[in-house]
Order: sequence, then C-alpha cells, then structure tokens
Amino acid sequence: MKRLIFVILLLIIPLVGMAQVEELKAKLAENPLDFESLQALLKIYDEDYDLESYGTILKEVVSSVDEIPETMYQVIKEGIEKLIDNYYSDYAEEISERLYDLEPKRDSLLLYLKTMNSNWSLSEEIVREAVGRLGENQVEAYVFLHDESVELYPAELQLIVSRILVEDFGETDYLIPYIVGLLDDYDFSTARSLLDENSELLHSEPMFYYLNGILDLEGGYYEDAVDWFLQGKAFDDGSDIHEALSLIYYVYIPEHVSALFSAIVLADDEASLTSNIQEFMVNYEELPWILSWISRVPEPKKLVEILSEEEAVISYNSVNFDMEKISIGFYDVAGVLQGNVANAIYGQFLDARTYVYISENMEGVFVEGERKARFDGFDVYSLSPDRSRFLIMDTWGETISMVNNDMSILWSIPAEYSMIPVAWSPDGSRIAISTGWDIYSIIDVESGEVIEALESYYDLVFLSDEEVYAIDYDGDIVRLEDESTLDTNSPALWAGFGDNDKIIYFEYPEEYMDFSYDSLHVFDLNTGEDKIVSDRALFMDAPVPSLKIEGSLLYFTETDLEGLHRIVVLDYTTNEVLFESSPSRDVLIFPDVRPE
Repeated sequence: MKRLIFVILLLIIPLVGMAQVEELKAKLAENPLDFESLQALLKIYDEDYDLESYGTILKEVVSSVDEIPETMYQVIKEGIEKLIDNYYSDYAEEISERLYDLEPKRDSLLLYLKTMNSNWSLSEEIVREAVGRLGENQVEAYVFLHDESVELYPAELQLIVSRILVEDFGETDYLIPYIVGLLDDYDFSTARSLLDENSELLHSEPMFYYLNGILDLEGGYYEDAVDWFLQGKAFDDGSDIHEALSLIYYVYIPEHVSALFSAIVLADDEASLTSNIQEFMVNYEELPWILSWISRVPEPKKLVEILSEEEAVISYNSVNFDMEKISIGFYDVAGVLQGNVANAIYGQFLDARTYVYISENMEGVFVEGERKARFDGFDVYSLSPDRSRFLIMDTWGETISMVNNDMSILWSIPAEYSMIPVAWSPDGSRIAISTGWDIYSIIDVESGEVIEALESYYDLVFLSDEEVYAIDYDGDIVRLEDESTLDTNSPALWAGFGDNDKIIYFEYPEEYMDFSYDSLHVFDLNTGEDKIVSDRALFMDAPVPSLKIEGSLLYFTETDLEGLHRIVVLDYTTNEVLFESSPSRDVLIFPDVRPE
C-alpha cells in the first residue's frame, strides 16, 4: 500500500509542477510586467536546468513590453548574465539588444556589448552604432566601456574601444591596449610605427619595451627581443611581464623558442637564469640529440647570402605533402641546390640581389636582399613584368595596394579580391584583377584609377598592351573589343599574353583539381597556329599563376609517366629548352629565373 502511494505521489508531483508553470506563463501572457511571476518561473526553469525555456520566456517578455520597471530590469539583467555564463549566448544576445533598446543607459549598453563579445560576434561597427544610440558624451562612454571590459574574454571589446579612443579622440592613454589590438589584427607594421612615434610618451611604460620585444620575436630577432624585455623589467613591478609573455600567442614562433625566451627574461639573476634554462632543458630532453646532429653540418645560408653570390640562377618551390613541407629552393645552372627558404609559399626575384616571397608562418609579404621591406597582413602578391613593382592583396579581400620600386606604397584601394590570378599587360601599364564576383577591374598601374569595370561572366580576364581578352565559362578565349572568339584547338583554363602576338594557354583538364595536368599551348594570333609545347604541364588552383611568361620565355612544371616533376624553362618561339631540373617526387612549382 505504501509503495502504491509513493508511486502515485511520483506521478502527481510533475503534474503539479507543470500546472504551476502553465499558470505562471498564463499570468505573464496577461501581464508581461508581472515581475513576481517572471521571477518564480525563471526560478523553476533554473532549478530544472531548462535554460532553453529560461531564455525563451525572457525573450518573450522583453519583446512584448514597451518599458521595464527597475525591479524587472534587475531580474532580466541577472537572467542575461546566467545565459552568458551557461553559453546560451544567442538568447542573451537577442534579449540584451532588446533591453538596450528599451533602457538605453551605460549599464544596458555594457551588458549588450558584453553579450556580443562573449558570442564572438562583436565588431567595431556594432560598438560605434550602440554608443551612438546612448546619447551621452562619447569619450566618457568609451572610457566607461574600456574600464569595465578589462577582464572580459575574449578581449575584443576592450581592443575595439581602445582603437576608437586613440583614432577618433586622440586619447593616448589607451595606446598600449590599442597596439595590443593591432597585434591581434596581425598589423605588425602599424604597431611598430606607433611605438616608434610615441616612444617619448611611453618610455616609462614597461609594455612599451615588451611590445617592441614581441615584434622583434615575430621578426626572428631573438637577441633584440631579449634586450627589449630586460629594459622593460627595469620599469615593471612584476605585474606586466606575464601579461606581455601571454601576448606571444599573437605572433608565430616555435614553442621551444617561446619557452626558452620566457626562461631567459623571467630570470632575476645568474642563479635563477641557470635554474630556468636547466628546467627548460629537462622539459625538452630531445635538445642534446638535436644539437649533436646540427653540429655536424655547416650552418645553412641565409637568403641574403644566397643573393650576394652568383651561383643561384633559378628558384622554385618544393612541396612534399606527406611531410607537410614547403620551401623555396635556389639552384645553379646545373640544378644543384644552393640554399633554401623554409615555410615560404611563393617567391620571385625583384632583381639579381633582391627577392620577394610570401611567408607561411608569419603571414606577410617579405622583401629581402639589397632592398628590405615587409607587408604584414597581406598574403598574396603579383609581380609586374619588368619586376619594378608588385601588387599586394589579402585573402580577406579588404585592400589592394601597389608597391613601388623603393618599397613605398604607390596607391591603395579598398576592394574585394576574389582570389583569381592578377593579369598584367606585357608593358606593365595596366592590370586586370577580380574585385568581386563576376566583376573584373582594369586598373591603371601608375594612378590606381579603375579604367574599366567588366561585369560579366568570365573565368579569367587577361591583357595585351592594347586589348582585353577573357576566358568564358565554356573555355573559349574571347577578344572583348569585338566579342570575337579565337579559333583555338582546345578550351582554356588559364591564359596569358606573350611576345609577338602569341597567347599561352593551359588546356582545360577533363577533371579539374587543385593540381591539374594537361597540355600547354601557344596560339599565334597572326597565323592561327595552335601548337602544344607540353602535354603534361602542371597548373595549380592558386591566386597566382603556377607558370610564368617572361618575354619569349615560359617557366613551368611538367611530369613524366612515373609522376616525377621537373621544372622547364622554354623559349616558346624556338622550342629550345634552356633549363630542366632534376626529376623529383616532390611537387615542384612557381619557377622564376634570376635576372642579370
């Protein structure tokens, strides 16, 4: 009998609870401002861990009222914070935005932006728009947001607010967090410039020295980085150095380098330095073995050394997919390796003593040799036919800039770069670049002015000195001036203009892949002759062409029946092979011949 009563009670209790929930929901439907019913209902949902219903009822309440009493405001605020803490940020975002609409004040502004921040959906545009709706002194509002967001994770809100305070209002007290934000954006050159420009203002700030050190770490100047950190410690009471070391996260350096660097700069004297380094060696027990092998071979040549010597005549990439390894090698006329640059995606000679390349690790375009420069945040470049200039772009599609011979920026335009290879006219006066889906811009190289915008459906647009050509979706090459189609033997995937009215094109493969192998053609505009110069050429789906036309020379990769790759330098006007590399099982790609 007792057991039966117990079972009945177990069945009745949930029904009572459900009835209570329905009663409270009915009261709120009748009067959304019924603060006691809302509080009671939220308590039930919280105790049942039903945060889905918790968020839903809060959203329904704030959506159905035009004003919120203070008592209810506090309940809703606590509810939003509970949703954030339990990772129900989508609910919290909608509720906090509506709350800010109803009660536009600093507290609700912070809550709204804090919610967006926790949901990783915050942007500078959202912050500016929200502060603009507040109707208060903007500097004071931004300072409030900065001070209240110090402990937030992620740090996006504080970084955005710092940027606005510095850029819009000249509030230099917020320079340090602003520069930290630049590190987060990989804008290392602007960060360095700001540190240099404000060195007198920041000379007593330990973070000034630490940030300079982090930038030197990113550039590979490890000893200089140590010096910066040791200078910073003279101004530090110990509260900043650990925060600074955590910022190394924003730059790429190998884990063991970061660990050794921390061991060095955290030492206070010789004894602690010895202890820290010994602990480092214990944690990296493989180091003695590594050093024993390194000591057996000569130190590899640096790029500047390779460029200072005469032996290297050609460069190209080697890609080993099994080892996930990519590098640029420099070879002599016999194909013997003279040195390489590791983790470099793509590179070319600017002149006989200067080289430009894309770094895989450091996410930028780098110039080394007699001329030096770096362009952080850019990960694509395109070199002019005479090697005097190059275009830099980023795959996020925000900016296109032309770099002059002296490494200054000739012009920049905001544009959406669509990852289709840039085409230069042979004389280097114009470029064709995809600046949006199905939109190609023909740009004057000297001024940066858009001469013509083509809004049509083409796979590729390329240029002669006078005319514009395109490859349509059928693979036909079209002269756009009169919309005439060239009588080529095969459909084209890629094409470029060469010497003597010749077009070089890569035949559209039967099966399109990231790495495609098919025939490479030379089409003569004057005679209509279409000849194949290689029937196993490689074309890579990349934002830069994997083969290169330079005057009468064609640099490309071809494979044999065994799948071995070799680099070929061919005079396509005479069919004379001027260079052929040794065959390799690695993929060899992006060849370039060193100019005299």
